[in-house]
Amino acid sequence: MKWFSRLRQLKPAIFLLLCIGITGIGSLSLQAQDIPVTGKVTAANGTPLIGVNVQVAGTSRGAATDVNGAFKLNAPKEATLKFTFIGYLPKEVKVKSSTVQVVLQEDIQKLNDVVVVGYGTQKKATLTGAITTVNMVDKEGQPLTNVSNALHGVPGVFANLSNSQPGVDRSTIRIRGVNTFGSTDPRANDPLVLVDGIEYSMDELNPNDIETVTVLKDAAAAIYGSRGSNGVILVTTKKGRGSSRVNYSYYYGQQKATYLPDVISDPIVYMKLKNQALINEGKAIEYKESDIEEYQKGMATDPFTYPANNWYDIALKNGVIQKHDLSISGSGEKYNYRLSLGYLDRNGILFGPGNHEKKYSVGLNASMDVTKRLRAGITMDGYYRTYTTPFYTDTWTYLARTLPILTDTLRDGRYGNSWLRTAGRNNWENPRMLAYNGLQTKQIQRFLTTVFAEYKLPFDINYNIKFGVDKYDGLLSGFTPRMQTFNPKNGDAINWNSPATAPRSAKTDYNDMNIHFYNTLDWKHQFKEKHNVSAMVGASYDNFDSDSWAASMYGYLDGRLDALSAGTIWNATSGNLTRDVLESYFGRFNYDYDGKYLLEATFRYDGSSRLGRHSRWAFFPSVSAGWRIDKESFFHSDFINVLKLRASVGKLGNQAIALYTTEPTVNLGEDYSFGGVLNSGAAKTADADSTLKWEITTAYNVGVDLNFWNNRIGLTVDAYKKRTDGILREVGMPSQVGNLAGAKQNVGVVDNTGFEVTAQYRDHIGEVDLNVYGSVAYNKNEVVDLHGEIIYGSGTITQAGSPIESFYVLQAEGIFQSQAEVNASAKQSANTKPGYIKFRDVNNDGIINGDDRVVVNSSSSVPKYTYGFGFNVGYNGITLSASFQGIGGIKVLPTANLAYPFNNGANATWEWTRDAWTPEKPNARLPIITTSTGSIDNFQRSTFWLRDNSYLRMKNIQLGYALPQQWLSKAKIQKVSVFINAENLLTFSRYKDFDPESILDQTTLYTYPMLKTFNGGINVTF
Repeated sequence: MKWFSRLRQLKPAIFLLLCIGITGIGSLSLQAQDIPVTGKVTAANGTPLIGVNVQVAGTSRGAATDVNGAFKLNAPKEATLKFTFIGYLPKEVKVKSSTVQVVLQEDIQKLNDVVVVGYGTQKKATLTGAITTVNMVDKEGQPLTNVSNALHGVPGVFANLSNSQPGVDRSTIRIRGVNTFGSTDPRANDPLVLVDGIEYSMDELNPNDIETVTVLKDAAAAIYGSRGSNGVILVTTKKGRGSSRVNYSYYYGQQKATYLPDVISDPIVYMKLKNQALINEGKAIEYKESDIEEYQKGMATDPFTYPANNWYDIALKNGVIQKHDLSISGSGEKYNYRLSLGYLDRNGILFGPGNHEKKYSVGLNASMDVTKRLRAGITMDGYYRTYTTPFYTDTWTYLARTLPILTDTLRDGRYGNSWLRTAGRNNWENPRMLAYNGLQTKQIQRFLTTVFAEYKLPFDINYNIKFGVDKYDGLLSGFTPRMQTFNPKNGDAINWNSPATAPRSAKTDYNDMNIHFYNTLDWKHQFKEKHNVSAMVGASYDNFDSDSWAASMYGYLDGRLDALSAGTIWNATSGNLTRDVLESYFGRFNYDYDGKYLLEATFRYDGSSRLGRHSRWAFFPSVSAGWRIDKESFFHSDFINVLKLRASVGKLGNQAIALYTTEPTVNLGEDYSFGGVLNSGAAKTADADSTLKWEITTAYNVGVDLNFWNNRIGLTVDAYKKRTDGILREVGMPSQVGNLAGAKQNVGVVDNTGFEVTAQYRDHIGEVDLNVYGSVAYNKNEVVDLHGEIIYGSGTITQAGSPIESFYVLQAEGIFQSQAEVNASAKQSANTKPGYIKFRDVNNDGIINGDDRVVVNSSSSVPKYTYGFGFNVGYNGITLSASFQGIGGIKVLPTANLAYPFNNGANATWEWTRDAWTPEKPNARLPIITTSTGSIDNFQRSTFWLRDNSYLRMKNIQLGYALPQQWLSKAKIQKVSVFINAENLLTFSRYKDFDPESILDQTTLYTYPMLKTFNGGINVTF
């Protein structure tokens, strides 16, 4: 363990030196007696193969075949030659003489690869749906804390990580756009995720336990009917294969923020600029000249009373991440097994104990043949984890509101504020005090246990049964002591939290039990060697029970004992109990003629407890077809290897609305006055529609799969359209009708139309293996019909003809340069003057107001374009890989602290000292400096503040080295590889104020920033 302790402390640079050193050693080999060897390599039909890689096993020596398939090299007698070529199976030949003849067989395995589909598997060659598979072996060594973070760059999938806080850093996944809006259920647009066929969060799994992640994007998801409208993600966990082996992997890394706001850290510059902003508004200055002069002199001798603080520098440090994984696996003729253990430890970039995560995970996947007909097994995925946050969770808000004049701590260690009176800062938020005092701890344990069996019935029928139990237990504990900050000049105290409510303790307990029961009958048969038929029917039952309670207490003596019973004053108690049930019947039929003509049809019949009593059931059919043109007798091409056309159409559903939405509810706390006395009461506050039905999405897809040049190049193109009808959303009611909130109704139609292109190139160049890949996807989102209603948001609008939540803002036309220009323009406000932003009078009524807002044809949450590309290069055990991910056609509109200057007493960024308008700088990029809370004109939501949020990011780059097998065989070690990599190393974007990925769909800069990670590790298999 001492060796592992030392290894943990190694820095990435040391790993790089280790890789280079090992590479150098690996190039040294003992020279045995060599003989000249010549030969020829052909395909099974006798065609010479050009560019076949020929390598002497265990050495760096090799050659490539010429135009005649011939090669020549020197090799020791009895040496083994390895022959590899894209599109053909690898082959090894022992040197017995000076001449070698080799025949390579075409690698049809890639076409026969099995792809996970709904309730089964299918060969790629006969696949008719739009499906993408991510092989997690390609992600080995990357610092993935959650599986959703591995889906960046997948065609048709938009994965956005907006928060990197340990414990909650999970990506939002959108597949082919956004279908619905208006639901209070945050999962309304989330895809359905199934782990080995059971609904479960993929982010609850250890990434090292996952084999593949398959994304169903079109009508292939219709087999899951009610929950397939947003796409389906199928996660397959690893199983034991081959002889018994033990695998251990470890990495250690450091993390830091990618972007941080460029805040003004010079207190003199800050105070003078703030005064200038107030002068420009025609107001009195905030900081007297005598105070500024005193402050400037005091900075030289007393940094406690006269600080010059950049609070981002004070509060942030390098984070640390480390992960250990151990697995034991194997298989035999009648059994297979895999047992794994994992440990993750992360300490975030914020000071204090409030951003730390530990996770312990366990995985089990085992099955065996009980009899010749019966096979049974069990899987288990579980974990225990804890993570912490400050008790006051708005840490990043507080950081964005800090000022350089805010004292960190006094000489005696007490927490400081400022002796300078500042508007909007009656109660100073000292980030150190809030980070180190008061803590919330979330403890979670969750286990998904599944037992399954397969029984072979007569007539080629298989019966499969699966029963899964998902148990979640969580406890959120929080405690805050009494907190005070002190004036650094006179020692006066200010209470941050009220002595009447602090110290205080709170606990929330979560208990969920989800039960899943599936069973299917499968049948496959081949008629006359060319007619292949298969069918499947099944039924499922899903029950989701949730039980939670919460309690909080005041009246603690101090912070040493935080148990609820140690408090003396009751504050609040609450509890909630819900149940959700889904019952389903489904089936699939497949037919292919000689692998040439392909047909698939599915159906699903779903009933949900979330919907109205008389409209709970819905039918979801789909059909898809394919044509392997390359198999036709009339098709002759030595260049094209695979040419398949695909088409599909299907109906999918969504029932993601809050529970009991269709039932009228009465809420307590609706007090009323009777006889001049306030009495406790209850009332109905929202309408309900008991006839609520399914939200239906009809998905269309056409596609082509093309492989050519001996399968070196693969190309897939898909075009699609999804129409969602009967949007489940709240429809407003006139306030005169009891002032009720509107009922959820099926009102609205939304279209998503787009295309996806994926390309890959694989080849050998001498001894170098090369794989280059890329994809791009375009999605147009449009609201088709809302029955005439227009929905206004905060700077957004949802209406027919525009994307969901399009920006709806004033249109800026530059900056006023003179009073004459102000006078000649439409009236904005009584304060408008030169240097202010000029807005367009859209309706020509001479007044700028809300009627002049314009719709910007851009969604505020989902980009029009997503793309990704990367490469893998291998040479003699050395591998270099990189992956890039980007988005385009998206804008953001951040507001308030730091996005705008001097927001309610907050700071400003350095750009306002350089780029603000003055009479001497008429072409300045920014308007005249004012406070954002005092100047309504400049900081209205307008196109002036809209930012292009397109970006390209290097998600990962990795360098690895696998030690030569001849070094390891004596120690009976199968594999040893070392690696170093960097995550989020480079970002290219026009938006520079904050990380463009984390700001997406955000209106503020108050979020845990994205992280750059530098890590190195080792992977050993015994």
